[in-house]
Amino acid sequence: MSLFQPRLAFVLIGVMLLSTLSPSVQAAQTQEVECQVGTSASCPALSAQEIYNLYGTTTDGTYYLKISGSATQVYLKMDRTNTANGGWILMMKAPRTSTSFYYDSTYFTSNTTSTGSALTNDTTSDGKSSAYNSVPLTGAIVAFSNPAVGSVTNDGDIASNGFGGWVWYETFTAQSMYTRLTTTQNIYSTYATVRNSLYRNSSNTAVFSYQSGYGVYGFNHSTACGAHLFRWGIIWNNEAAEDGSCDDHIGIGLQNGVIQGDQPNWNGVTAASGQNTSNGYNGGLGPMAFQLWGKQADPAFGTPQTLTSTPSATQVNLSWAAPASGTVNEYVVQYKKNSTANWSGASTVRITSPTGSPTASISGLDQGTLYNFRVWARSTSDSSATPLTGNATTGVATISQVTLNTANPVYRSPSILSANVNAVGRATFFAQGKPIPGCKNILTTISLATCTWAPSQRTYVNIMVTYAPVSLPNQSSSSSMTIWVQGRAIGSKKR
Repeated sequence: MSLFQPRLAFVLIGVMLLSTLSPSVQAAQTQEVECQVGTSASCPALSAQEIYNLYGTTTDGTYYLKISGSATQVYLKMDRTNTANGGWILMMKAPRTSTSFYYDSTYFTSNTTSTGSALTNDTTSDGKSSAYNSVPLTGAIVAFSNPAVGSVTNDGDIASNGFGGWVWYETFTAQSMYTRLTTTQNIYSTYATVRNSLYRNSSNTAVFSYQSGYGVYGFNHSTACGAHLFRWGIIWNNEAAEDGSCDDHIGIGLQNGVIQGDQPNWNGVTAASGQNTSNGYNGGLGPMAFQLWGKQADPAFGTPQTLTSTPSATQVNLSWAAPASGTVNEYVVQYKKNSTANWSGASTVRITSPTGSPTASISGLDQGTLYNFRVWARSTSDSSATPLTGNATTGVATISQVTLNTANPVYRSPSILSANVNAVGRATFFAQGKPIPGCKNILTTISLATCTWAPSQRTYVNIMVTYAPVSLPNQSSSSSMTIWVQGRAIGSKKR
């Protein structure tokens, strides 16, 4: 079953009330309609990793995350192959011909703007996601591709990576990409300390041009070396000190008039492998396309406790306790048949505004079937790292104990027949082997089948009711009784 396939099971939507200390004030808990977390604006995920935890999703594409309190569509790289475990949000992108991402561009400096479409995994157009502005991140990747001169391979900090180019990868304390690229931080400040994977391949061959006198690598570099500015990049100098005469740089968010990419501007640079210093970029690769990706922290909220299940024929009622610490905003409940190998197509319901004794009612289940359940807790911005798990086997739907509301039914006087059932189904009542008018194939409640009967004979009458649950219409059962129907009282009007 795919992540987007509709569910066959019905979900009972109920509102449960919990009395507070004041008898006139009550807190409401709501079981929302079934949804697939992360696939719609009405059911956003809190993080890309939460989607993976819930469904094991490794399919790249557009999803919905809750950003600054609102459901926002983003492009996620969920494939975990050579991508540092997937779950990356596309923050920015630009083709090599773009002029929208210079150092002083508001797309870098503003935490409110967005531009273009950041919902497709390409470098054919500009794009900035609103996720850049406010989503707390613990890591980021910039991927360079499609240079004007020469080529780059899928290498860098992640060899044979899944980002389609040369990547730089940095981790940092949780902060937005906006904060990271507007806060000055020099990670490496000499040529000797700039790590090779930023500009050399595994054979120690230069991929980008460089100079060996001095190097500065980091974020938001805006001082010294003349106009060699960057939001994320490296500048090089042939001399052993940064003295305002740096000659070579690469990165994103470079100074006005220079498109992001490998931009040596002096012939004294060490040329990139295969390049000639006599070309238009002095041995460099020239402008390049880029993508900027960000990753959130893995979920770390507590796990709910003490799952209890109460099954019937087609329903399981669940209850549990809150995590040991933290304020729970809602719960996510998943369920699947035990015979289903994984959770990729699991059904999911959310319990919002939960009470101190949260519950869920999962209905429309198959009879006599073992189901697996998982319960996750959510705060306003985090979700459980691991779920509370449990199993329950549904019973078999039956009908029993057909009864009459009076011990002495009267000829042609209405009486109420009822029978106990344990699932929603269809019932037919018979008198002397013939269906009672108006009592054929009637819909039952989850626990009761009823019928109004006006006896047409004064004799012993055999009453029988047949029943088949909706979930298994071919599985029928019956119950019967025999009762004496007496005549009408003397003096009553004859019909």
